[in-house]
Amino acid sequence: MKISIFGKKIEIPEWFHQKIEETLAKTTQKYFDNIIDASVTFNKLPSSYTCQIHVHASRDLSIRGEGSAAEVQAAFESAIEHITKRLRRYKGRLLGRRGEKAAFNKFVEGRQYIIKPDHAVEEHEVTAQEKLEQQIKERIVTEKATEIDNLTIYEAIMHLDLSERPVLMFKNSENNRINVVYRHVDGQVIWLDSGVSE
Repeated sequence: MKISIFGKKIEIPEWFHQKIEETLAKTTQKYFDNIIDASVTFNKLPSSYTCQIHVHASRDLSIRGEGSAAEVQAAFESAIEHITKRLRRYKGRLLGRRGEKAAFNKFVEGRQYIIKPDHAVEEHEVTAQEKLEQQIKERIVTEKATEIDNLTIYEAIMHLDLSERPVLMFKNSENNRINVVYRHVDGQVIWLDSGVSE
């Protein structure tokens, strides 16, 4: 497993690098055979430290955890505990996947666009649909192919929870339709079924 460790306004000593690598390996090897890569980012705030961990567990599964504490080691331990709690919640499903990898890795190709925000445009200036569409096209920063995973609704919610993504589009393996799940501000997960088959 390749692990990248970053420190913002903080130097990470070599002995701590080793502890991070050992702890991450021990935490994840219970659930995954071969982790692709992981990144650990520390940040020093005026009165505390934060730690963000991102684990790329497989082509289609990422896990994110974060923690904060008065000491840098405690912030890391908090982030690891965050990840561990999430993995425990889905333990049965994750361990069961080892025998389902071929089916689980099916996906369809879509397009992903990153759009630059334009704070200079006032609402009253956008008076026509065509003008709005043109403005969006002009603000596209990048465009690339992206993979839309073939998942059950349960798997989609698990992905949303483990990765802390705000929204997830997927192909529902139970009806072959494009679906979306996202977390509402009150914490509830909203599931949208487009009714459109791929």
